[in-house]
Amino acid sequence: MDVPAGLGERGAALWQAMATQDVPRNALVLEAARTADRLDELDNIIQGKGVLNLMQFRVLDREVDDDGSVNINVEVKFNAVLAEARQQATAFANILTKLSPADSKAAAPPVPVPADLPDNVSPLQRLAKKLNG
Repeated sequence: MDVPAGLGERGAALWQAMATQDVPRNALVLEAARTADRLDELDNIIQGKGVLNLMQFRVLDREVDDDGSVNINVEVKFNAVLAEARQQATAFANILTKLSPADSKAAAPPVPVPADLPDNVSPLQRLAKKLNG
């Protein structure tokens, strides 16, 4: 299956490992691949290797005083890269959980129901029958 355009190294590897012929599943796989690439980019930024516009400036107002001086009020915001990385990691884990088949060893085995009980018996009555023989 062809790797979608725009994926990085980790995202492409994830796509190749998890993509199937199931379109809804592939939508999740693609999001997981993009998120993996995003996490790599954020990690590079945190390590000082990447480039990210971490500050945003916005002029709130501009006034000219009677003496000709200019007063400018500016708002400065800093992006929270670590917080974003944590959120992306959580999203990545959630997507992978949805893509992974349930571990059959972790699931509790089904409780056998005695065959001699009618369908309208409550679970408590079934348990009592099982315990009392």
